[in-house]
Amino acid sequence: MARQKLDIKKHVMTGISYMIPIVVCGGILCALAKGFGGYDIGSAVEAGATPFTNLNPFSWIGFWWGVNKLGSIAMDFAVAVMTAGVAYSIAGRPGIVPGIVIGYCSSQSKAGFLGGLLMAFIIGSFVNWMKTWKLPKWCVGLMPVMFIPVISTVVCGMIFLCVFSIPLSFVMNVFQQWIISLNGGAKAVIGGVIGACMGFDMGGPINKTASMAANALGTDGINGPMAAKIIGGMTPPIGIFIATLLRKNRFSKVELDTAKTALPMGLCFITEGVLPFAAADPARVIPSSMIGSAVAGAIAVGMGCESVAGHGGIFVVPMMKNPLWFLIALVIGSVVTGVIYAFLKQPLDEQVEKEEEELDFDLDINIQ
Repeated sequence: MARQKLDIKKHVMTGISYMIPIVVCGGILCALAKGFGGYDIGSAVEAGATPFTNLNPFSWIGFWWGVNKLGSIAMDFAVAVMTAGVAYSIAGRPGIVPGIVIGYCSSQSKAGFLGGLLMAFIIGSFVNWMKTWKLPKWCVGLMPVMFIPVISTVVCGMIFLCVFSIPLSFVMNVFQQWIISLNGGAKAVIGGVIGACMGFDMGGPINKTASMAANALGTDGINGPMAAKIIGGMTPPIGIFIATLLRKNRFSKVELDTAKTALPMGLCFITEGVLPFAAADPARVIPSSMIGSAVAGAIAVGMGCESVAGHGGIFVVPMMKNPLWFLIALVIGSVVTGVIYAFLKQPLDEQVEKEEEELDFDLDINIQ
C-alpha cells in the first residue's frame, strides 16, 4: 500500500516538475509585459488575418505585446504539459500524445489542473492496458506510433468530454454567477470569497471560475474583485515560503529549494508555485492557502483596493487604487498562510525525507 502511494506521488510530482518551468516562463513573461507595456498590453495590437498580421515587434508596444503573447501561449499549454508528464510517468512515451491533447482540452474547458491530473491517470491506465493487447506481428510496429496515440486520444478524450466537461461547465457557471451576486453586499465579503477560491486549487476549476467572475465584474467597471483575484493568487506561494522560514526543520531539502522558487512566482502572480506542496500535503496546504488568501482578499477589497489589470502581480501594484493597502493585505495574508501551515506541518520523518529526495523534482526528461 505504501509503495502504491509513493508511486502516485511520484507520477504527480513528475508531471508538476515538467509543468513548473513553463508556468514560470509564461507567468514572468506576462508580468514583465504588463509591467513595461501597460496592464492592457494584450489588446494593444489589433488582429488581422492572423494575430501577428499588424504586429511591429520593433516598436515599444509591439515588442511587449509579443512578449505577452509568448507568455500567454506558454500558460495555455501548462496543464497540457503537466497531463502529458503524469501520463508519461505512468505509461511511458505512448502517454505523451493523448496527455498533451486532452490536457489542453482540459485547460480550454476550464477544468484546469485538477481535470488534467484526473485525466492523466485515466490515460496512463488505458495506455498500459493497450500495451497488453495481443496483436498480429504486422500490427506490433504500428502500436506506439498509430494505434495507441489515436485510440487512447479518442477514447480518453471522449470520456472527458462526455463525462466530465459538461457537468463541470454547468457547475462552474452556477458558481460563477453566485460569486458575481455577492457584489451587492459588503466589499470585504466578495473579496474574501474570491481570495479563498483563488487559494483553493491553484489554477484548477474553482480558481479559474473565481478569476472569470472577477473579470466579468471588471468589464462592468467594478475593479475591487480584480484586486482580490490578484492578491488571492499571490498569497499561497509567498505564504509557503514564509512557513519554511518559520519551521525550517520540518521541510526536506527539496521542499526548501522549491519554496525559494515559489517566492518570486508568488510575487509575479503565479499561484502554481505552491502545487508541489499541495500535491504532497493537500489536507494542510489547501486550508492554509484558502484562509490566508481569504484574509488578504477581504482586507484589500474592504480597504478600497481596485485593479484595472487582471494580471501582472507586483508589477501592476503601482497602477492600483490604494496600492499601500494592497501590499499590507498581501503581507498579512501571506503571514497568516505561513503561520498556519508552519503549525500544521508534520515533523519530517527521515524515511519520508529519503523517499522525497529520491523522487526529487527532476527536470531531465529521458525519452527512450
